[in-house]
Amino acid sequence: MDMLKEYFEKSEIDFESLKDLDFKTKRDRKKELIRNSDGVALARKYGQQVAQWFDSLEKKSVYGLEVRLKDAMLADCLEVIQWYQYLLEVKLMRALMAQNDEEEEQSNPYDSRGNAKLLLVSIERNIGAWGYMYQKFKEDEDEILDMLICLQRLSGNIEQTFPEARAFIRPGLDDQESIQQPPDSRFPVP
Repeated sequence: MDMLKEYFEKSEIDFESLKDLDFKTKRDRKKELIRNSDGVALARKYGQQVAQWFDSLEKKSVYGLEVRLKDAMLADCLEVIQWYQYLLEVKLMRALMAQNDEEEEQSNPYDSRGNAKLLLVSIERNIGAWGYMYQKFKEDEDEILDMLICLQRLSGNIEQTFPEARAFIRPGLDDQESIQQPPDSRFPVP
């Protein structure tokens, strides 16, 4: 702080007149707009739908779930779904904030596109996992279809907001061959 004050004095800038509050308010407004954007609302809705579905699972027969969990693929799908349940909302907010900052600074949209690509890959993994769940939990068909629709809408929103995201190459994760092939084929899409 002392160095900053010294710099301001040399530059003849009144340190006390700077309004940190204005910056925070502007930044808070941007965050609030992003928090209430359509895409973030869809990601939040998906997280809530998943939470409700898992809550309803606990109320059902524990024995039936234990038998199903002996299926290793089912356990993997549950892990994928739980991992991304709330991460989609957070990562989308991060991508939108980065996009906003990149536009203001007129900088390379590397961060926003990277986060958007991660989101699209995450959504595809979730769709695949739910496709398998759909086969195993026929009694929850409607709820699973609602979550799949929400994920599809979220994916469309991200692709519209970040049209270059699919072409983004993540260092060490993507290469030209993997971009041409479908994502993680372990989880079949219904």
